[in-house]
Amino acid sequence: MDKIRPQFLTILCVLTFIGSAMGIFGAISNYSSAGMASGLTKDAMEEARDKIEEQNEDESATKIIGKIFDSVNDNITEDKIKNNAMASGISNILTLVGAILMWGLNKKGFWLYIIGAIVGILGPLFIYDGIVGAIAGGGVAFISIIFCVLYFLNLKHLS
Repeated sequence: MDKIRPQFLTILCVLTFIGSAMGIFGAISNYSSAGMASGLTKDAMEEARDKIEEQNEDESATKIIGKIFDSVNDNITEDKIKNNAMASGISNILTLVGAILMWGLNKKGFWLYIIGAIVGILGPLFIYDGIVGAIAGGGVAFISIIFCVLYFLNLKHLS
């Protein structure tokens, strides 16, 4: 007798199908526009820095903001954007395949999903330095951990 997929697992899988597919297309887009994105970010940072320096009279705050801007400028390079796009693409492919397997009630899908989530979290942490890596990895970690826990709650339905 065939097992019936619980409605909650169905909803999780559909959300993962949508999110992972969007992530794959986003990774492709980010990879192909990395050079332009890097240039635009650097220009925007310089413009923002100039405005802050004009408006801010507190030199210590200006120095701190300058260090943050330098960190972003050092990290948002074409190569790092491309590397992160590849890591994101791999992560999203793994989570998509994992969700497809879990759709069929295959437990291997859960473990593949976990690996994809780990790649998605650690990728930015290893690619970007300092606060940029922490912010990028942390953003991915928030959603990934929630979904991992929710899939774990459905592990008993998988074989």
